[in-house]
Amino acid sequence: MTAMLNDARSIARYVLCLCFTALFCLCAQPGTAAGIKLSNQFPPAHHLSKSLLVFAEKVKEYSGGELSVEIFDSGSLFRDEEIVRAIRSGSVEIGLVPVNKWSGILPAVDVFEVPFIFRDFSSLAAFLQNGAAALLDEAFSTYGAKVLFWVDYGYVQFFNSKRPLKTPADFKGLTMRSFSAGDQEILKSLGAAPTIISSSELYLALQRGTVDGSTTGMPAAVARKIIEVQKYMTLSNYSTAEFLVQANLKWWSGLPEAQRQAILRASADVERLIREEAAASDAAAFKSINAAGLTTHILSEAERAEFVKATQPARAAYLKKSGALGARLLPIADALNK
Repeated sequence: MTAMLNDARSIARYVLCLCFTALFCLCAQPGTAAGIKLSNQFPPAHHLSKSLLVFAEKVKEYSGGELSVEIFDSGSLFRDEEIVRAIRSGSVEIGLVPVNKWSGILPAVDVFEVPFIFRDFSSLAAFLQNGAAALLDEAFSTYGAKVLFWVDYGYVQFFNSKRPLKTPADFKGLTMRSFSAGDQEILKSLGAAPTIISSSELYLALQRGTVDGSTTGMPAAVARKIIEVQKYMTLSNYSTAEFLVQANLKWWSGLPEAQRQAILRASADVERLIREEAAASDAAAFKSINAAGLTTHILSEAERAEFVKATQPARAAYLKKSGALGARLLPIADALNK
């Protein structure tokens, strides 16, 4: 009897062990309903955060409930300056990444800041679809990252409080806030004196006259109330702020093909949605800027040509630092302007 009890206990322990092992394996499987972490730097109310929620819903739908995406907003998981390393190391499965955070590793990604190579959201989409996305995805893969989808954030414009900026000569003598090294090169080539100021400090800097103007997107100018302390805006679409959603390549490669296809299907849907929303946001912000009383100027084709000529040094600087990849990307963009 004692032997039988011992055997029964042994069998019970064995079955329990198998159950725990199966449960552990299920939870450890990448891409199961146990949850995929997605790091997001924007607050929940931001329109991009809302789009990421749509992505999560579509991933769940297209995977038949096998996949579940958990979004960590407001940089609660990883901040802007940390996200590239986190994705490469596998510390997070998926993350929203400002593309310029890759520029220290892949200088060619600064193609989005080369002046005047994109005219509108459709040309940006065409650039990516005509080969640029594939080239960049291949480059990212060598550093352990997989592009899921591109995130258009909008075009950058010129704002200032001194005078209308219709020609490059109008920039001479102006001190203007810039947001990146590439943007500084553009302002220098136009004759302005650029200085990098954080977005949180920009309003006071403009209000106090610390700087005469700023380069920023129209929705940001409205949201941050920059239009209260500026008098003029030139609509030029001279460069664009771009983000992308990337996955850790090792994690991605370990997913079953059906799950990868579900994620890519959701990605394609949301990329289109975000591009449409970004264009609509720009249009709405332009109306708000006019309603606020700013004098707005839209560059004519002749004026744009002057700006293109004046900013050639910034283009040359990009080609010098971006190597073979940059030399392959720029012709794709240039072909769209012919």
